Amino acid sequence: MNSSSSESAELRVEDAVAALFLLGFGGLALLRRGDMSLLLGEESFWEMSFLVAPLAILVFLVALRYAIGPDETGPIAALAESAGVVRDFLPFLVFSVTYASFRLNLVGSLLGADQDRELLRLDRFFFGETPSVTMEQWVTPWLTDTLAVCYFLHLILPPALAIWLYRRERRLFRFLLLSVLLAGFIGSIGYLVVPAAGPAVAFAGLFRVDLAGSFFEPITGLLDAARAPRDAFPSLHVGISSVVLWVAARKSWRLAVAVLPLVVGNWVATLYLRYHYAVDVVAGWATAGLALVLSDLLLAWEERIRNRRQAAISIVQRQKGPEDRRTSENRFG
Repeated sequence: MNSSSSESAELRVEDAVAALFLLGFGGLALLRRGDMSLLLGEESFWEMSFLVAPLAILVFLVALRYAIGPDETGPIAALAESAGVVRDFLPFLVFSVTYASFRLNLVGSLLGADQDRELLRLDRFFFGETPSVTMEQWVTPWLTDTLAVCYFLHLILPPALAIWLYRRERRLFRFLLLSVLLAGFIGSIGYLVVPAAGPAVAFAGLFRVDLAGSFFEPITGLLDAARAPRDAFPSLHVGISSVVLWVAARKSWRLAVAVLPLVVGNWVATLYLRYHYAVDVVAGWATAGLALVLSDLLLAWEERIRNRRQAAISIVQRQKGPEDRRTSENRFG
């Protein structure tokens, strides 16, 4: 068994987190035995395609390389590599499934009363007014279009960075996807505990200036068709884009500088476009920080376990003769 095959056969921390994530929501479904129908039609699943896109692109590239390249590996190896891509991107798939679950009538039945009034009260206590209202003085069509694009890029940046890292730095790739998964996990708990629709929905009467632009309506129309109805606290737009910025900075300062204006634009857009309260943004940063810390701890813990296992295998191999080493390798995995 070569090293790549052995690695692909091992249980990873992201597998355990993904399983825990799905079991939690599956447990809610079994306990409540509620209505599992969706609150959206098939046409609204477009958003999930952006999360699956990295997987589809990489599987296509594997197939293309096999089709036009030298016949060195054969179709079985190409299929195995494609299966490995699917597994490596599993956190994106789990995240998409979990977010989509908030459009189930079942999950909707678990939500309590909306907490928008409390979130607005906190904004006014700390900032005098919720920033979305204050930002009305900035409203212009060009700024609205620009920030709508920045808001939309929340769907593009994580998979784009994941694709870029996938062949270059596998551990950082895993760190990114695990952090995204954990941020989604934490954010989902926030949606259950503090359901809120956001200023534009809950307090439309506060706004006197309508948002309009060439790109604004198409972009926000698509986003609103697929977003969960009570996903304000914390802001996962802020949380996940913060994870992207942190991982980009770990890779190189040049990459971080390139990503920074897009990420900051996304943060501003969450308020300007009236999707979030300021406390949602702060909670999004906290969500990102917790997800990043947990990812580092979990990957370090996994590496310690793997190193101890490899040390045990080495000791057994030294104690046995050459003819027994293959049996030892098979026994330990």
